[in-house]
Amino acid sequence: MRWSRKVGHGIACMRLSETLERELVRHLPLPEPIILHEETSITEALRRMQEARRGCVLIQKEGKLRGLVTERDILVKYIGNREASHFTLKEIMTTSVSTLSPDASLSQAIAVMAKGGYRHVPLVDEQGAILGVVAARNLVNYIAEHFPAEVFNLPPRLEQKMESPEGA
Repeated sequence: MRWSRKVGHGIACMRLSETLERELVRHLPLPEPIILHEETSITEALRRMQEARRGCVLIQKEGKLRGLVTERDILVKYIGNREASHFTLKEIMTTSVSTLSPDASLSQAIAVMAKGGYRHVPLVDEQGAILGVVAARNLVNYIAEHFPAEVFNLPPRLEQKMESPEGA
């Protein structure tokens, strides 16, 4: 009995990994990104992020992605800095941004986020024009919606192996 449970879990994991390889980022229900100019004030960017309930804004210049500002950038680089009262996004934005094509697989998006420690990755075309942004939340929601049994049956730690079911 124990062996068949492990085989069943392996099949579910394979199905999940195959799906993540096959499905494209463009198929996720992604909200419109917040796109601002680098001279936008941090106060205005914060207001826009709060209104839209988003964790980042994309900075565009001459029709191309110039950078990204996340809520973490604002907390680390702006909040508590006495000289920052007139900062613009240009002063705190990240300019070396990893990007993806909307035709990237969900697996590729997860790999980019995991490797760089990102929660947001801009989607751009071949010319660098902004098409959207994929957030870790979008990927987690997809997995939870399409693979609920696998998500709800995960152990608290991924390396943990369950020898028997919990409960009576």
